[in-house]
Amino acid sequence: MAADQPSPSPAGRRTVDPRAAAFDGGHFALFDLYRAHLQAGGGAVIEGRTFTDCVIEGPAVMLALQGVHFDGVNFGPTGGDMRNMLFRPMSGDIAIGAIPVRDCTFRNCRFQTLGITGSEDLLRMLVEQVAIAG
Repeated sequence: MAADQPSPSPAGRRTVDPRAAAFDGGHFALFDLYRAHLQAGGGAVIEGRTFTDCVIEGPAVMLALQGVHFDGVNFGPTGGDMRNMLFRPMSGDIAIGAIPVRDCTFRNCRFQTLGITGSEDLLRMLVEQVAIAG
């Protein structure tokens, strides 16, 4: 979390500053960040953020748009197959109901019950990346 973040709540989560450009060691639900981002007037896309050593919870589906990078991410339980957490948009790169994220980096984060959707290239890269790492 940003340096000016309040202390953790009793459940271990921290409140989210939707304006922060960097989140370090945060523990929050992606939907909570998205809702706070919208309420702060940030628009319909979470963008230009860096997440390092965060635990990011669902249940939610992240629509990973251009410029999203996953570096050392633990994608959580996948039932032994990364494809179980991936969802293919039926028409291009639009996924109604998913939380759109653009130009963000996720470094050494852990996802919990978080699905991902995006372009065919992104989905293929994630399957290949995890297969190589595993």
